Amino acid sequence: MDPREVIKNHLNLCNEVHSLLLEENTWLKNEKKAPSSELLERKKVMLPQLEVSLENLRKLKPEFFSPFDDSKQLVNDSHAKLLQIFYVDRENEDLLMKLTQSTERQSFNRFTTSPDEIGEIHNRLPSEDESEQPESEEEKS
Repeated sequence: MDPREVIKNHLNLCNEVHSLLLEENTWLKNEKKAPSSELLERKKVMLPQLEVSLENLRKLKPEFFSPFDDSKQLVNDSHAKLLQIFYVDRENEDLLMKLTQSTERQSFNRFTTSPDEIGEIHNRLPSEDESEQPESEEEKS
């Protein structure tokens, strides 16, 4: 198979994966629940296609590429699309984790003390200037 065609097919598949992940992202943000089984099934169908596409890419050798076509640009476009895929997939994973955690965990706030209360606590502590003063004779006894 022509190297340019292999890369072009891979880029097309990457575009499909990216749009599917964006669809999943929209679902997670709007529905606030795990994706539908139909969406998950579509992802499962794409996985073997991606594996075949990656195997075809591995078979390519640099000497098969023509310096006169747009192969280099297609490779760059594929890299850029993969970075977008990784980003959206990571965001989807984070959203899914939040949605599947218990409500107690979702509402957990590590910092239960308000910033005003923290400020009051700091004001009650001796300042550095006060702690650096030498002890008087009365305090030593």
